[in-house]
Amino acid sequence: MRIPSQFNDSSLYRPRRGEKNAKKRTSVPGAADSRRRLIRLGVVLLLVIVVMREARRPGLYQTFFDAPEETWVEIEPATTPALALAEQVDASSDAPANRPANRPATRSARVASPPSAAATSLAATWDAAPRWVDAMELPLQRAWIQSLIQLQSVGTQSVGTQSVDDRKPVEWVGLSVEQLDASAEQLMAQSPPGSDAPGSDATVGDSNVEVLAGLQTLRACAASGGCASGSWNQISPWASPLLDALETAAFQRVNDGTFWTSADSDAFYLGLARADQLAADQGVTTGTLPLLQQPEVYRGQTVRLVGRLQLAEKKTAQTNRVAVESYWKLWIIPADGGIRPTILMTRQLPKTIADCLTSDGSWDRASHPANPDGQIAAVGRFIKRLPYRSSIGADLAPVVIGRLVGAKGVATTTDGQAAKNADGGPDADADHVAGITGILFAVLAGIALAGWLMYRSALDAKRTRNLRQQAGDDVKLDLVALTDHDSEKQGPPS
Repeated sequence: MRIPSQFNDSSLYRPRRGEKNAKKRTSVPGAADSRRRLIRLGVVLLLVIVVMREARRPGLYQTFFDAPEETWVEIEPATTPALALAEQVDASSDAPANRPANRPATRSARVASPPSAAATSLAATWDAAPRWVDAMELPLQRAWIQSLIQLQSVGTQSVGTQSVDDRKPVEWVGLSVEQLDASAEQLMAQSPPGSDAPGSDATVGDSNVEVLAGLQTLRACAASGGCASGSWNQISPWASPLLDALETAAFQRVNDGTFWTSADSDAFYLGLARADQLAADQGVTTGTLPLLQQPEVYRGQTVRLVGRLQLAEKKTAQTNRVAVESYWKLWIIPADGGIRPTILMTRQLPKTIADCLTSDGSWDRASHPANPDGQIAAVGRFIKRLPYRSSIGADLAPVVIGRLVGAKGVATTTDGQAAKNADGGPDADADHVAGITGILFAVLAGIALAGWLMYRSALDAKRTRNLRQQAGDDVKLDLVALTDHDSEKQGPPS
């Protein structure tokens, strides 16, 4: 069995040589073979061009190789300077061993002076908040969200700006006296697993005593209609884990794959209100497809987005319990080589980013030569997949609620001048022109190579034709000899 070559239909085996078999001549491809070869070369050339264009995407090889260093400018949370005091978080409270499985990896903000050892220990070990929230009805959970966010926001803004005597009382919202009493009863009725272990009753009892004391303080605030602005400092050791549990329960009520519904409002606005508390180094970097394919796994989890800002839209918020008046809807194309967008909902848009937007919300390449493509980094919590209309029809886009943490900037040299870099600096336009020139050169080189191969094929065909003609001229017929031979066969005449 002879396997023909797919390139010129000749045999893949070498011709055999023997006493009775003369050396076989290889066949010369004809015109049809030359056309097929030219088509294959053209397809290969197009494949090379596609590979060259895709090779400039860093996301394709960053997984396997060290990507070139890039200059990124960190974006601070767009809040008051007192937020720095609010991020005094104990790292042990985020450890997987101390966090229930259904709670997202978040960092709880604590405002005030540095927490005491007892407060830190309570926040790290008190895990009754998820079970406490599960026992609450939905109206009671929403009342707790409204009250705690109000106390936290006022406490954060007042720290470091006014003395204790000058701070005005906070108007009480949310929880009523009856709801606080019901919450206290539910907390005392909780019997966490493992309470039969030696010493566990005392630990749970001490935690509940501190929480019940805080509930009495809040009950007095609800009865009088006002509360001291520093009240959050007293209740933050157990109020921060309670907010985490309330946020987890809100994310569990989200309807995935649909437009925004009333069941999504708690997680949406609570995520916006707490977005500034997310640290820039939280979460794992991900793209669009993992969020689309595994929404149940990522819902409520902290993720990091790195990509190109495609469009920014400012939206007016509806009436909500956390005093969010407006927010921004950012369409981001992740830097993983894909074209499917991810939506980032953020409460604030930094001025450095807003100044680079056009009137229609797209990125202005000329206004920021150091970042012509609008490369940004963000961190947030994934909430759901949202339908939208794309160029191919109805589609889904993952939605992340968080904040911007960085943008691609300009590296400076020792003399203070802007450094020239190939990944988005002052010479970005020149690099674009150089890329186009390289593609054109590759196309011309491919055409020249194809023409040279066709010329060689024509020369081979002409040489073979001449050889056949010369072989035919050497063979001459002797007509006289043939006539005599025929006469001998017929015999003598009779």
